[in-house]
Amino acid sequence: MNESVFRRPVRLTADRTIVRQLTLDDAEALVSIVRTEPEILPQTLQGVHDAEALAHWLTVSVPNGQRFGVSVHLAIADRETDTLVGFLGLFRVDATHDSCEVGYALRQGVRGRGHATEALLLGADWALNDCGLHRIELRTLTDNIASMRVAEKAGFRREGVQRGAGRRQDLVMFSRLATDVPADGPVRLVGIGVGPGDPELVTAKAVRLLQEADVVLVPVLALDEPGRAESVVREYTAKAERVVFALNDRGGVTEKRAAAWDAAAARVLDAFEQGARTVVFATIGDPNVYSTFTYLAQGVRAGRPDVVVETVPGITAMQDLAARSGTVLAEGTESVVLVPLTAGNGTFQDALQTGDTVVAYKFGSRASEVVDALKDAGRLDDAVYGARLGLPGEAVGPAAAIDGPVPYLSTLIVPGRRTSRGGKL
Repeated sequence: MNESVFRRPVRLTADRTIVRQLTLDDAEALVSIVRTEPEILPQTLQGVHDAEALAHWLTVSVPNGQRFGVSVHLAIADRETDTLVGFLGLFRVDATHDSCEVGYALRQGVRGRGHATEALLLGADWALNDCGLHRIELRTLTDNIASMRVAEKAGFRREGVQRGAGRRQDLVMFSRLATDVPADGPVRLVGIGVGPGDPELVTAKAVRLLQEADVVLVPVLALDEPGRAESVVREYTAKAERVVFALNDRGGVTEKRAAAWDAAAARVLDAFEQGARTVVFATIGDPNVYSTFTYLAQGVRAGRPDVVVETVPGITAMQDLAARSGTVLAEGTESVVLVPLTAGNGTFQDALQTGDTVVAYKFGSRASEVVDALKDAGRLDDAVYGARLGLPGEAVGPAAAIDGPVPYLSTLIVPGRRTSRGGKL
């Protein structure tokens, strides 16, 4: 830690925001905050009301904290007027480990204008780059979605939940390291598989990228309807942004489908134009198995050939159903045939005759036909199906028990015929 830099006067500027020293000129605004919004005051000022004590805090306590290298209390000011609109503090400074904690608060009337993100970026960059700190921690209540969004925009990564750490309330811990600052490089579009629906079935790599990405997009049927991928993503980040896909359109490349692909690609390209380096698209299952990500990536590449497209594999519905039902997908030399029932029942019937294990996706609209085909092939008894895996209302059971309609996204596994242990080796 460079204590000489830490103790110098601070004045940092961004497009709309200034982060600077607190002075006596801020006294009038400070008194107004004490009277109307005391909850946003720094903790060291809680309970202070008289003018003499406020002046002592401004002229003695704040400078001494910075002089002795234990804390920095700064003003967040509007750039146009230089008026005090909030506070940014670096505290719990540990010079031995080059770390500290950061906190901020804004007046109600100025929230939503970008001041919080700009102030946090300015303060964190200054502490890490100029003062030589290695780690900055930020804690927020688990239901404070806005604060979590600000932290992520400012480059902080979510580490986990600290139980009962905030006056007996759970807090989400974020941190940013000096080594986290991204280097310039190619822009990336990353398709991430988030599994069938259970938030626990997401890889560590997927979680890391969801939290590091500049923009996270999730497909939905309509902007006012949450999607399955979104419900998983929001367990790990607050920055999920909905993009509309014609997920229930049928009949090939319809006009509605093509328009949705183009609109989503345009949103990604716009994010890159606005400075994003990494855009993540989260999809249920795996991004390379019947995923909307394929069509999005093609549109983005057409508009920006230099984009690097990557994918992170996800647990598929057939793997999750196999685990939940205790079904072995394949043994020895057995084949696994994956068939989408959107193309009709003929391919499924052929697979039952020629394949070992047969998996059918999206068979809900043809459930009765599927059951009849299984009976005709003599393969109904061992078949299992699952719907809404890992979600409320989950259904897992024998295909023979299907009596009536099942959800469209249901999955079916027809295991290979096995007569003895190791018989397929």
